[in-house]
Amino acid sequence: MKARSLNLKPHWADSLARWQAFWAGELLDRPPVLIHRLASFESDISSTETVATNTLLARDLAYYDPTQNAQLLDQAERSLLARAEMPDDMPPALVAGGGVHFAGAVFGAKVQVTANMLAAEPIIHDWTEASSIRYDPQNPWVQRALRLARQLVERGQGRYAVTAGLLEGPSDICAALRGITPLAEDLYAYPSEVHQLAAIGAEAWSAYLHAMQGIVPLYDGGTVTQWSIWAPGRAAAFQEDFCTVISPRQYREFFQPLDRDLARQVDVFWVHVHAGEVHLVDELLTMEQVRGVQIVNDGMASPPLSRVLPVMQSVQERGKCLIVRKYSPGEIREILPHLAPRRLAIDTYCATLGQASAWLGEIERWSGQRR
Repeated sequence: MKARSLNLKPHWADSLARWQAFWAGELLDRPPVLIHRLASFESDISSTETVATNTLLARDLAYYDPTQNAQLLDQAERSLLARAEMPDDMPPALVAGGGVHFAGAVFGAKVQVTANMLAAEPIIHDWTEASSIRYDPQNPWVQRALRLARQLVERGQGRYAVTAGLLEGPSDICAALRGITPLAEDLYAYPSEVHQLAAIGAEAWSAYLHAMQGIVPLYDGGTVTQWSIWAPGRAAAFQEDFCTVISPRQYREFFQPLDRDLARQVDVFWVHVHAGEVHLVDELLTMEQVRGVQIVNDGMASPPLSRVLPVMQSVQERGKCLIVRKYSPGEIREILPHLAPRRLAIDTYCATLGQASAWLGEIERWSGQRR
C-alpha cells in the first residue's frame, strides 16, 4: 500500500517534524500544539443543542452510505479546508468508524440517542446471554465503517488523512454490552464471566484494527490516530474509560494483560485517560508498550489541578510522551512551569486565529527558555 503525504494543510512539513521530534523525545522550536477554534470546550463536555432521535441516527447512517453522503463529505472537506489556515499542528483528517455507540453496535446492540449522542443499549441482562456474544466482521456497523474508510481513502487522495475510528478497549466493550454499574458489581460477583467477555472484546479490537489497517495507508510514514495525533508507523490510540470507576488492582487483574497484548500489535500505542482516571496512570507507565498518555480535563468532573500535575510530571519522568488535552490556555500557563517541552503535546482551544497565533508564539518562547 502506497504511503501518502498530506498536502491540504500549509506548512504541514513543519508540523510533521514537530510530531516526529515529540515521539523521539526531542524538541524543535516548540512542542506540537492542536488548537480548536472554540471559546471553550464546554460545548464538547455538555452540549445544550437538542437533536431529534430520528434525525441524529439518520444523519449518522447517511454519513456512512456512499449513495447518500456526497453532500456530507463535501461539507466535511470544506471544514478541513477552512481550518487549514490555523497555524497549529493538527493534521487534516476525516474519521471512519468509532464513537460512543460503536463498541456495542458492532456486537449487534441497538443504537439509541442519549443526551444528544448515539449510544448502544446493553444486551447482556443476564450472564447466560453472554455465551452467544461474538464479534461478527459482517456486522452492518463494521461494514459501514470499512466502506467509508475505503471511500475516504479514494476521495482524499492524500490531501487529508483517514483516521480509523477504532473500538474502545476491552473494559469499555464489556461496559457497553453489560452496562457500567452491573459490570462494576460483576467484577466481584462474576469475575470469570468478565474475564471471558473482556477476552472477546480484545479479539474484536484486534480484528477490527487489522481490517482497517488493510484499507488506510500510512501518511508521511505514520498514522493519524483518534484525537488528531500523528504517530510514526502503524499507531493506535486506546481508551479504557470504564476503568475510571475501578481500582488499580482490578485493572491489573482484569484488563491490563489484554491491553498489553493489544499494544504489541502496533508500532506506537498511546492511551487516552480522563483526569478522573489518573489513579491508573502508574499502571500504564509500567507497560513498556505504552509510548504515550493523554490526560483529558473534564471540567467540573476533574480533580483539582494540584492532584493531576504530579501525574503529568510522572509521565515525562518515566520517559513517556504526554498529551495535555482540554485545558484552557490559562490553565496550561499554570501547568507549563512543571513540565518539560520535550515529550509534550498540547491540545487546547482559542476563539480567534489571532489568539491562536499569539498563543503559539508564547509556547515557542517558553520552549526556548526551557531548552
